[in-house]
Amino acid sequence: MLIDFHAHVFLDKLAAGAVSSLAAKAHLTPFADGTVAGTKALMRAQGVDQFVALNIAVASRTQQNVNNFAISLLSDPMIVPFGSVHPDSPDALSELDRLHAAGIHGVKFHNEYQNFFADDEKAFPVYEKCEELGLIMLFHGGADRGFGPPVKATPARIRKVALAFPRAKIVAAHLGGQAMEQESVQQLADTNVWIDTSFASRCVSPASGEEVIRAFGEDRVLFGTDCPWDTPANTVRWLEETSLSQTAKQKIYSQNALRLLAGQV
Repeated sequence: MLIDFHAHVFLDKLAAGAVSSLAAKAHLTPFADGTVAGTKALMRAQGVDQFVALNIAVASRTQQNVNNFAISLLSDPMIVPFGSVHPDSPDALSELDRLHAAGIHGVKFHNEYQNFFADDEKAFPVYEKCEELGLIMLFHGGADRGFGPPVKATPARIRKVALAFPRAKIVAAHLGGQAMEQESVQQLADTNVWIDTSFASRCVSPASGEEVIRAFGEDRVLFGTDCPWDTPANTVRWLEETSLSQTAKQKIYSQNALRLLAGQV
């Protein structure tokens, strides 16, 4: 079984514009068109059984529409949609209640696009609510090619969140910190934070990635691609080039995701 814990899809009417603008901003070439149908076709062709669809509320005004889209995806057995809230929204906490009641498993934070530092205490009531509801918090970890410094979700900043909310389910994407893998190990390996492998095949050697995975332990690593910016096939090839055991790889490919989504952690 293969579960991609990190993919992005958009409403059909928005997908073309969203993917093209994001590609231009980050100087990337997409592998999929960002639509639900196009992404599902790619995932099926490359052996993915389920994928987590991450949505981002870039501002308070977009929060409800983003989450309406996420909730609409719940009927698709191939998709595990995550919602998103913005800490500046006066409705952030009630929106988390709405997501939880609908059956959403988690929320995505991208601090660059949402323009707040991960450890800004204005977001702590949101994190506390997520912890209370058992919602997974998935952060874009580290740098983003579309933004300059300062980096708003460094491993050091995510560490502060993890220490403040030790019972929270936290995933730091991109091996815990894109372009910050060593800081990720130093700051996060001894916390409650999980990591995913999203975009790793495009910017980290298998040997370096293996060092990070071993530091966190095979039970806290999730298979992720960052589709449409990378693919399952590329990421599987990358992971298979490591010397991790097949038992460890099976945990990463699906078993860890199933445990986390089921709340068995």
